[in-house]
Amino acid sequence: MSNLFKSLSVVSGVTSVSRVLGLLRDVLFFSCFGSSAIASAFILAFTLPNLFRRMLGEGTLSSAFIPVYAEQLQGNGLHPAHRILNQVLSRLGLFLLLLSLVVSLTSLYLPTSLNLAGKWLNGAYLNAIIFPYVLLICLSAILVGSLNTHRAFFAGAFSPVILNFCMIGSLILGKWWLDLDGMDLATCLCLGVLAGGLFQLAMPWLQLSKLKGWNWKPDFEGSEPLNQVKALFWVGAFGAAVAQVNVLVSRLLAYSLEDQSAVPYLFLSSRLIELPLGIFAIAISTVLFPEMARSSVSSDEKGFAGHFARGWRLTLALTLPATVGLAMLAEPILSVLFQWGRFGAGDVARASQVLVVASAALPFYALCSYLIKVFHSRRQMKPPLWAGILSLAVNLGLSLLLMERYGVIGLAWANVGAALFQALLLLLQLKPFSLRQYLKPSPFFLHATLLAPGAMAGGLWMLRSVVDFDPTRMGNLFTLCLFIPAGVLIQFVLLFICGLPEARQLGKRLWSTSSK
Repeated sequence: MSNLFKSLSVVSGVTSVSRVLGLLRDVLFFSCFGSSAIASAFILAFTLPNLFRRMLGEGTLSSAFIPVYAEQLQGNGLHPAHRILNQVLSRLGLFLLLLSLVVSLTSLYLPTSLNLAGKWLNGAYLNAIIFPYVLLICLSAILVGSLNTHRAFFAGAFSPVILNFCMIGSLILGKWWLDLDGMDLATCLCLGVLAGGLFQLAMPWLQLSKLKGWNWKPDFEGSEPLNQVKALFWVGAFGAAVAQVNVLVSRLLAYSLEDQSAVPYLFLSSRLIELPLGIFAIAISTVLFPEMARSSVSSDEKGFAGHFARGWRLTLALTLPATVGLAMLAEPILSVLFQWGRFGAGDVARASQVLVVASAALPFYALCSYLIKVFHSRRQMKPPLWAGILSLAVNLGLSLLLMERYGVIGLAWANVGAALFQALLLLLQLKPFSLRQYLKPSPFFLHATLLAPGAMAGGLWMLRSVVDFDPTRMGNLFTLCLFIPAGVLIQFVLLFICGLPEARQLGKRLWSTSSK
């Protein structure tokens, strides 16, 4: 338990720093661009490399690679493990280099020849500059996966911090030093992303070389472990691609609306949801995925079940209250963080409506992220694939049905419906766990994870009814400073009373620390 807390503390702590910097980055971004067409163009351009990053780097390739790497490391030692690492990096690097050239050149020249509208030309131009980032971040993600298998989590958690620093630096340099604006400033931001990618690749590269003696050697020979990675990857890649196509579809549909603010509002909601998702849910799956993979390799079903139940209850115990908080405090959060420069009070009011709806998807996104890792740790790639394909169909159908009447709000509801549908499909396919086991008090503690956020919502609603709040920015800041600690306290006390093991463990640590 102590090793779990230590690893989670490292990942969550550094991820928290990254998310705070990400919020600062977004504050600067929206103060520079507002909810303009150029803001929409950059967000859309950045979506495409992120799709490939999730599919080839942090997503399925990493999930297919880590169990095989762990098996080689556990059974044969460092040298065979490093060999499969070099084989994967060699093939991935060559493929992404060629892909980056094709996509960048196509983005530069094809839209012009097709006489597309100006906003599509801007998006394609920015994508031509920013797409090679996928080469750097995907190679970095494989190296980070290797470090995670060695229980070295810092480099992976710190990687987004590097990107955020570079993007913040490029905005400050471009806006306030070089006095750039519009597309020129957006171009500067794209170059900042590329610089961040170089540093993100360098850090795990140097750490793996220093800690484990890894040396980069191009290796295009075949091997049985490489065949295992390929077999796992090709099925799972489509599942990961489907998940990211969901995001791309929503943003493309939002970009097609006459409302030029639709993409920024949808993006802002996604970014705020990613804050608890990254700090809690993704940190949990990052730490527990190698543990479940090791248990699966050694056929330790009891150990696997224990790790799975721990990740399940932690995921719900942390993301459900975050969902309540985002929904109840949407307008104060957006006002305090983003009501600067070109992002005004009207933007806050409209964006908060999107956030209230979008926040309902948070626990389902978290469960999907965790359950996909559970399947991957057992080398079961097909269930996430089919769940992803069907959720894409649900998202597309609901989006087309709702966007005409409700605009971006309809797209947000479509995302919620698709996430719920995907989570249910994954749960139904997960064996050997049955619905009855989830409802038992232990080890899943579903009653505690549902009761605590409900009580928190009731407590915050009562607090809101008796305290008079000033609608100014300072008043909203006071609201957040009062409500967030109150919500955390209510949630923790209820989880502790209900007997959640991690809450009891944390309570004992806090008590022993305060007693010294």
